[in-house]
Parts: sequence; structure tokens; C-alpha cells
Amino acid sequence: MKKLFDETHEYSDLDFRRTIWYLSDETDNVIESIFGTPDEYGGRMIVPGDYNVMIKALRELIRSDIDKVTEQQPTETHWVFYSNQVSEDAIGDKVRFSIYIRLKEGKYECNINITDFMFAASFDEIIKIKNLTEQYLNSNS
Repeated sequence: MKKLFDETHEYSDLDFRRTIWYLSDETDNVIESIFGTPDEYGGRMIVPGDYNVMIKALRELIRSDIDKVTEQQPTETHWVFYSNQVSEDAIGDKVRFSIYIRLKEGKYECNINITDFMFAASFDEIIKIKNLTEQYLNSNS
């Protein structure tokens, strides 16, 4: 994964929020490995499987970022993990598959950006990835 940005913004005197953006690059397969081959319309489904390899790789990036000292101690930290998978939705908008993770008050939360096709075709797997990510990070932080 290629780190794109690492920024901390002040929202108040006691509220500093750090956001770190990553993009899958050509040499890694951290997120891309979960996708099947494109269908006739270019849509990709999530291949059911063991997502622990991906989640552990994300955790290592997160740990590395947390270990880096920042000027201001963040009250919450956000990670955006962009994949290279960009698909169109039913009305032609481009949607990039992305995994979002937030650490606030010692608790990790996860959200995943998907297309309408992926919602219809792989929603159960998306929820599984979300839940496994939260469980893994919260038990192994």
C-alpha cells in the first residue's frame, strides 16, 4: 500500500483528528485479492473466503501509523484504504471500493464503500469483512 497523505486537523482546542490515506499499488495485493474476475459488464463480486490476510496487513499499517509520533496527540484517527477497483453504479457514477477505519476512545470501527452492484451481489461478504475487521482490531490492538 502506498501512503498518500497523513494529516491532523484541529477541530477545537482539545479535538485533533488525524486522517491517513492509502492506495493499493501495483506491487501489493492487500485489498485486490478479495475480488473475483469481472463479469460481462465489468462488475466484480467479493470472493467468499478468509479475509484475515487482508485484515492483518491493514492492522500492520495502522500499528505503524500509531507508533509514529505526531505534533498533536489525535483524539481520533481515521484510515482510508483505497483499492484500485473503480466501478460504475446504475446511474453511471464512479465508485471506488474503499475500507474506512476509525479509532476513537480506544475503539475501532469500520465502514466500506461499495457500488450498488456489490451491495446486491456481495453484501453478506461486505458485512463479514466489516465485522471481522472490527473484531480483529478491537481484540488485537
